[in-house]
Amino acid sequence: MNVTKSIYYIVSAIIFLTIISFSCSNVERRNYNSIDNNEIIITEQLSYAEEMRLASLFSGNKVEKIDKLLDMYRTRFRFHGNVLVGYNGMLIYNRAFGTSDFVDNTPMDIDCVFQLASVSKQFTAMSVMLLVQDGLLNVTDTIKNIIPEFPYEKVTIEQLLHHTGGMPNYMWLLEHKWQKGKKAYNDDIITLMNENETPRYFRPGSRYDYSNTGYAILAYIVEYVSGVSFPDFVAQRIFKPLQMNNSFVYSSAFDKKYPERLHGHYRRWRRYNVIKETVHDGIVGDKGVFSTTGDLYKWDQALYSDVLISDTLRKAAFTPVKVRGRYEYPYGYGFRLKKVDGKQVVYHTGLWEGFRTNLMRYVETGNTIIVLNHTNINVNNIMVKRIENILAEPNKVTNTQKIVSISIKEGCDKALGYFYKISKSDNNFVDINKILESAELLTLMGKPQLSGVLIKVYENIVSSISFKEKVELMKNVV
Repeated sequence: MNVTKSIYYIVSAIIFLTIISFSCSNVERRNYNSIDNNEIIITEQLSYAEEMRLASLFSGNKVEKIDKLLDMYRTRFRFHGNVLVGYNGMLIYNRAFGTSDFVDNTPMDIDCVFQLASVSKQFTAMSVMLLVQDGLLNVTDTIKNIIPEFPYEKVTIEQLLHHTGGMPNYMWLLEHKWQKGKKAYNDDIITLMNENETPRYFRPGSRYDYSNTGYAILAYIVEYVSGVSFPDFVAQRIFKPLQMNNSFVYSSAFDKKYPERLHGHYRRWRRYNVIKETVHDGIVGDKGVFSTTGDLYKWDQALYSDVLISDTLRKAAFTPVKVRGRYEYPYGYGFRLKKVDGKQVVYHTGLWEGFRTNLMRYVETGNTIIVLNHTNINVNNIMVKRIENILAEPNKVTNTQKIVSISIKEGCDKALGYFYKISKSDNNFVDINKILESAELLTLMGKPQLSGVLIKVYENIVSSISFKEKVELMKNVV
């Protein structure tokens, strides 16, 4: 053991002895709301680099394994994109691979902005839920009652959210019935359906059929009800509050200057070719959101809290649809749903004009995998699966990492609540020395407030354990 580490553990031992002398005998019986009176007001935030540095205390060799895996996909399978990984609520990986501009041979950067394709649907669904929360909409409202010129009766907002509305394919209409060379926007879809008396695919609510048209109509409803353009609504109500500063909704129907963004490519032999825009790129809601891995991680983390919508609405968004009361389909409001190793995954994938996207949220573990790719090279899904396998490998300090993560993001009370919840389970190991080590690292990074929160959590945990447990812990420290 080196001298620095020896000093560190001696200091830890002194702290232990001090706490044993002065701490309460049974913290578990406290009303933890009372801790709020002494809660540190946090103004500090961790940068991505700082969060990854802190997470490295807990991730073992997972980062190295992910790095090795993705380097292989870059060299052998020509992956050009960005990958972010969160582990137990902490960011452990955010790296760019390959090329952003194949003409100039510009390297990819983690701040490059990708078309999200169908991952955009969750932002459309969130926009609808925000209007529901505002009292301006109800998911049981029929579209006809909101937009009188809508050509179909008895189609509800919830049916469009769930892909059970029976909507025809707007892309076929634009390709066959729209004036060549003319730009199109979402309201033009309704015009085309009226002019061509386009029939529905099926009676609303009787079947599930994945529908881009439904989400394009939902985006127009948001615009119609709010009086604000859909791109501006998403920017004001979602991107701005979450500080998703590199995200925006793009439509080719608007003559405006957009921030720099990537283009989709297809690979033929050794050459990458830019995929040109089509009339469909004017339509938003089913696609059209551009973002970065870092911004999407902010979005992912926000979905664990009430910062945008209530817990009740979030639960509705993550609930699978039932058709005719008995046939269940794993789709909520803008989110696909599935189980991995018996645990819930809320996710979506996207494919559009050379872009392939994956946003995977493992809500019970706090893990996140984001893969953004601007070529037609089909590697995203297998990469996700192999990263899942790495994250699933046993790690003894998992509980400790969650306590540290919750402490930093939600404060002392929530972290202690998690500790006492797991203390009654079989999987209850907590490495309190790692909590101290995290506090020390935060101090070194110039984050004394966050360090103070961890010290407070540490003190409460130590004061709650038995004398016998303290003796065992002291053996490990000295």
